Amino acid sequence: MKGRQVNSSTTFIMSIIAGTALMSAAMNLQAAVSQSPLSLTVGVPPNIVFTLDESGSMSWGFVPDAIESQVISGSTITRLYAAPEYNPMYYNPNIKYIAPPSFDTNGDKIELTTSFTNAPINGFRPNDGKLDLSDHYRPTGKEYRMPSGTHQRANNPSNDFSVSISFSRNETKTETSAAGIKFKVTRSGNSYTCTIEQAGPVLNSSDFSCIRNNNIYTAITPAYYYIYDYSLASNCDKTKTSCYNLVFVSDSEKTNFAIWYSFYRTRALATLSATSLAFAQLSPTVRLGWQNLALCTSLNGGDTKNCKDNKFRQYDAQHKGQFYSWLKDVYFNSGTPLPAAMKRAGEFLKEDVAWHKFPNTRVSSDKNTSDNTYACRPSYHILMTDGMWNATTSNPSSFRHDGVDINLPDGKKYTQQRPYQDDTSSTLADLAMHYWTTDLNTKLDNRISPYFADKEGTDTEKYWNAKNDPATWQHMSNFIMGLGLTSSMNASGLPWEGDTFSGGYKALLDGTKSWPKASSGSNNNVYDLWHAAINSRGEFFSVDSPDAMVSAFDEILNRIAERKSTAARPAISSGLVIDDTATSVSYQTTYASDENWSGDLKRFSKKLVKNDDDQYVIENTQDWSAQKQLPTPGGRTIKISNENGADTSKLKDFKAGNAGDPETKGTLAYALNINPEVAGESADGRWQERLSYLRGDSSNEGSNAGNFRQRTAVLGDLYGSSPVVVSGARYLEGFANRLEGHIDANGAVTPGDSSYSAFLAKTNGTTDGAVKRTGRVYVGGNDGMLHGFNTETGVEEFAFIPSAVFDKLNKLTGKNYSHQFYVDGSPVVADVYDHDNKRWRTILVGTLRAGGKALFALDVTNPGSEQLLWEFDASDIEDEDAVKPGYSFATPTIARLHNGRWAVVTGNGYENGASDGKAALYVIDAVTGKLTKSLEVSGTDGVANGLSSAVLADYNADGIADYAYAGDLQGNLWRFDLLPTENSDADGDGSLDAAPLSRDTLGTVTAEAFNVAYGGKPMFAAASSKDAAAQSITAAPTLIRHPSRIGYLVIFGTGKFFEAEDKDGVKTHAQSIYGIWDTKTRAESTSAFTIQRTDDEANGHLVKQTIIEQLTGTYTQGGTNPARTISNNPVQWTTSNADGVVSVNKYGWYLDLAVNKDEFEGEMLIEKMSTLGQTIFFQTLVPNDDPCADGASNWTYALNPFTGGKTLFHAFDLRHVDSNNVVHVVSGIKQDGEGGITISQNPDSGFEACTGLVCQTIYPDPSSIGRQSWRVIGN
Repeated sequence: MKGRQVNSSTTFIMSIIAGTALMSAAMNLQAAVSQSPLSLTVGVPPNIVFTLDESGSMSWGFVPDAIESQVISGSTITRLYAAPEYNPMYYNPNIKYIAPPSFDTNGDKIELTTSFTNAPINGFRPNDGKLDLSDHYRPTGKEYRMPSGTHQRANNPSNDFSVSISFSRNETKTETSAAGIKFKVTRSGNSYTCTIEQAGPVLNSSDFSCIRNNNIYTAITPAYYYIYDYSLASNCDKTKTSCYNLVFVSDSEKTNFAIWYSFYRTRALATLSATSLAFAQLSPTVRLGWQNLALCTSLNGGDTKNCKDNKFRQYDAQHKGQFYSWLKDVYFNSGTPLPAAMKRAGEFLKEDVAWHKFPNTRVSSDKNTSDNTYACRPSYHILMTDGMWNATTSNPSSFRHDGVDINLPDGKKYTQQRPYQDDTSSTLADLAMHYWTTDLNTKLDNRISPYFADKEGTDTEKYWNAKNDPATWQHMSNFIMGLGLTSSMNASGLPWEGDTFSGGYKALLDGTKSWPKASSGSNNNVYDLWHAAINSRGEFFSVDSPDAMVSAFDEILNRIAERKSTAARPAISSGLVIDDTATSVSYQTTYASDENWSGDLKRFSKKLVKNDDDQYVIENTQDWSAQKQLPTPGGRTIKISNENGADTSKLKDFKAGNAGDPETKGTLAYALNINPEVAGESADGRWQERLSYLRGDSSNEGSNAGNFRQRTAVLGDLYGSSPVVVSGARYLEGFANRLEGHIDANGAVTPGDSSYSAFLAKTNGTTDGAVKRTGRVYVGGNDGMLHGFNTETGVEEFAFIPSAVFDKLNKLTGKNYSHQFYVDGSPVVADVYDHDNKRWRTILVGTLRAGGKALFALDVTNPGSEQLLWEFDASDIEDEDAVKPGYSFATPTIARLHNGRWAVVTGNGYENGASDGKAALYVIDAVTGKLTKSLEVSGTDGVANGLSSAVLADYNADGIADYAYAGDLQGNLWRFDLLPTENSDADGDGSLDAAPLSRDTLGTVTAEAFNVAYGGKPMFAAASSKDAAAQSITAAPTLIRHPSRIGYLVIFGTGKFFEAEDKDGVKTHAQSIYGIWDTKTRAESTSAFTIQRTDDEANGHLVKQTIIEQLTGTYTQGGTNPARTISNNPVQWTTSNADGVVSVNKYGWYLDLAVNKDEFEGEMLIEKMSTLGQTIFFQTLVPNDDPCADGASNWTYALNPFTGGKTLFHAFDLRHVDSNNVVHVVSGIKQDGEGGITISQNPDSGFEACTGLVCQTIYPDPSSIGRQSWRVIGN
């Protein structure tokens, strides 16, 4: 049958935002583990057109316009002007102002400075004049930066800073002003002496003086501000000047005041500062053009006085320098013709240069072609203004305004509807609608990624939801910022309440209110700004203070960067049968970057039902979503380590009382007290708020200054972690009893609580007083926690935060959060026998992958009574020269060893900081967490190394691990002997006839017997035939019993995909799949030997298979899919000499992952393989060079493990029929959905190979299904 969609609502993430003879460049010792999923498509950088209002009112020092008469009269201000509670533009002592950056014309950074005694009037042009703010301070009222650079200052409130005193000769008088400044004046003859005796709570006489004009004495003071105090007068409100206290700037805030004065005191300066801060971090790949409303009106005009060099270009250093040079020289003295500016932006985006890969390039080697003119490039217009537009413009041709029906480029039709339509034409909103509904480049395919912030409702409802942008054609969206306009949005029933889709938006949406009519110079035009943002599926920001403007610019650029899609991880079959029916369930994790990195775990039920045609079909339904029913913050059970506590659980609640001292480094409180928005370790005292946030409290989320990151959902993204279910027994009862000696001589189970039978009776609730264990599904999240959900309800019942992620939990609250990994590893669960306490227990071992360099173990035997067993990191390895843990990418295996203990066996991880090229296999006691042994392997010095996940083998099926196999980053395949190796081959002639492996002859051994096999050398080194470059091994090998019944075929693939430079894959040679025969698996002693890969198949040790062709396959029930066919070259494993002695002829096979031997797409294997019968299935990943496509494509293969070639039967429900009507076996199919495949059996007994997106029907070799006499130990 055709591929079945598991969940059609989920899609891949899209994002807008480099031993052997040669070592791969991807093996740089200092390469950085990526903290964002590499599968995210980088996409193509957006087009951004920036429009800055340079109207005369931008030079004013107050907002809004309407308060002018209350704050300034002629050249004198009132108290209200200098009170931030009334005039948000004025200095606010509760805000820390930041000096903005600047850059010279070469793009080199310039440090802009100021000081209280030498403050530039214009911080961006310090040579225009400076002031001493400690002497004769006067605020700015209406300041126009004239060509001469003159600075117009207002007078201070006269009653507060002056008194009138009349008296006779030789007399001293004191008088206090309305603001509490106490003057002392002495007349001696015709001379006068004036001093200030008191000015506020603290008087520094050197800061104050006074002057006389007739009988008026005026204080000459340093800078000041007023603070609202409702207790000063009866019936106080913020309009009454009598309700404000005068405060002089203290020594501790002089620097802050000076920064405000030089960079934020006027609308213009605040805008330039906010723009400078936001655009300083803009990616150099973004393409930027800029304009003003009147003086700079060409978006691609070249170097002019008013525009500088604003040719539309990538935002490289030189272009950045030109942008900042333009900013500092903007002349604020025009009207407000906003419609003409929007029209210029939209018309410019119709020009070819806007879509070139290298617009206006200065580099001769940069060539623009039709192939690199990308159709998925989004375009945004950022418009900043402080006023209502007061001039119209001519309508563009074929004007598509919101008052007419419009046929859209994707075939849908806009019919006049809310909240878009109004009864006024030729408005800013109409222009916005025109440039959203118009295909701005008809030469390109419609490949813009739709953006769905709100996924509720039907497809039609989502399409017309203004929160979403479904347009796939080239169009322009507007992000508009209005400064000082909030109070003007006062139409009845249409209040502004902080964001685009709050306040009056609901009334506009349901039609109870209409957009106020806009026209040139109308006060309603502020609503037209809001309307224009909605019509173009952008957003509107209304701000009234400098700090709000800084936040808004950050929000705008973040929103542009966040316009991404979602992705799903593979479905994991639990193997459960519910209520003895034919229903089985699976669990699926998802993550969504466009929803602020939210995640979800969903359960699906599959059931065989009869349809209307009387045919049985599989019905797949969603049972629950964990995201939708997360408990309240106070109702969640979240635990952290209490290693030194008296509680036997070694766990304590994640709450403030258990977080330690915020002043003590190393405590949880200290880590949470660090502000992630500020460089360095800057404590801000908000650790308890951050802790509450992590528990799920949303009261401090939002876009306002000081708020934490807004979350779409509390549950964070679930990316690398696959869920694991804990419910019933994990072993066969009799097998486990025999394993630990709980079967007596008569075959009966020994009495007491130590046996596995007794353990099962308790967990199944079949013994007296016992309650059946509640099913739990555990999964790690990048919200810092391992989560445990009830399998029936989906409700979170338990969460654990590993100590290793404490130091970066604060980052989750940052509004400028850049994705981090936390508990990203897949938990592993096993029942183990605790020999010290004589009982069985269920343990969970968790890893962090790129989240940290540690792992942890929990006892999850009894839900609700979890125990922390241990946490393991570098501090647990005392030897300073030993191989230390790196990022814990390896998935551990829990197994019983020959030393009589249960152990966690895992690779040491990646990027551990070592420079010696070593790696190690750790053997950790499963119960105590003590390192039993570290089996170190040597690699090429100076080249990064680390061990992959290991696979353990139990050759004689006695339940005890005998061997471990793992690969490393240098391409070496290692075997580790977990038993003594003294068993020689019987005849000593090198033939394949060693004595059988017997537990009885081995007995119990110490860990000292564990060693690296083959003389401490790799059993194979994977390297490319093309250039001898090492091929990294990062996925666990898979073991298949060799067809001779002697030894294993160790099957593995190569590739690496966790460091930033891995994103594009290796393009210089192919990665490969190998099958290597390990012939010595009966405890024989081994010594180093070399297996050579060569294209000389006659003399080489390995047989080469090839991908013959990539073609289009046909499903048996109709439909097509990309497919691949693979060769089937025979492998003659052995030869016999004249005496009949059998010896090895070939040691294996290999398959290069390349369709064309001379062209390499970077295809790699990074996920574990699966076996079904005698077929091996695996998924590869192909990084995508097309920035408009998914970040990676995936192929699922089915191979004959004994040859590495095609299977002898049809493994997929896909065929290739050639021109001669010959049906060929398909060995590879393109199957979207990264993260590996999971094989599950359906209620109809058929099998499927599933990713998180698609399931494919598969067919095992019928003759191969059955029990085998050996075991691969896994979890």
